[in-house]
Amino acid sequence: MLTDLQKRKLIKLFTMYDGDCDGFLVAEDYENVAKKIAAAKNLGFRSIKCQTLMSQFAQDWKNIQKLGDESHDNKVTLDEWLNYHEQLLANKEKYIKEVKVRIDLLLDAFDADENGKFSQTEWGTFLGVHNVSPVYAPLVFPTLDSDNDGFITKSEVLALIEEFYFSDDPNAAANMMFGPY
Repeated sequence: MLTDLQKRKLIKLFTMYDGDCDGFLVAEDYENVAKKIAAAKNLGFRSIKCQTLMSQFAQDWKNIQKLGDESHDNKVTLDEWLNYHEQLLANKEKYIKEVKVRIDLLLDAFDADENGKFSQTEWGTFLGVHNVSPVYAPLVFPTLDSDNDGFITKSEVLALIEEFYFSDDPNAAANMMFGPY
């Protein structure tokens, strides 16, 4: 069962994809995030990188819809989103398969200089395309950058994501990685 803190964090995550704020997720919401990423990276719509990104986000949506759309109406409501994540987090293998693939996709997309690290600016871009104001980047990044080197590595982000999903510690650094919740 999800804790109250996990629910609050997952609601924040839901709103990051529900760009039109209509209270449910549909394929177009995922497509719009992919388009924002492509625009942020200056990818031409017909480029292979953009088409790959669009395809990966479409597949991500299909996976979430398959497991989360309990009413089979091609939408995922907040309750269905929470139920999906409750099932996902109950099975570590399933979590790794679903979430790690999604995070790897996002991390590759936002590592602008492809150095395997993320700067505060890159984190701000990540937040912006996910419907979170980039003004939060300078507020959250220092907490996420635990070794204070000015960067977060892919492995650090993956550890933070795991902490975000699984931790019930209200003081965990990962709680704020996407801004206030």
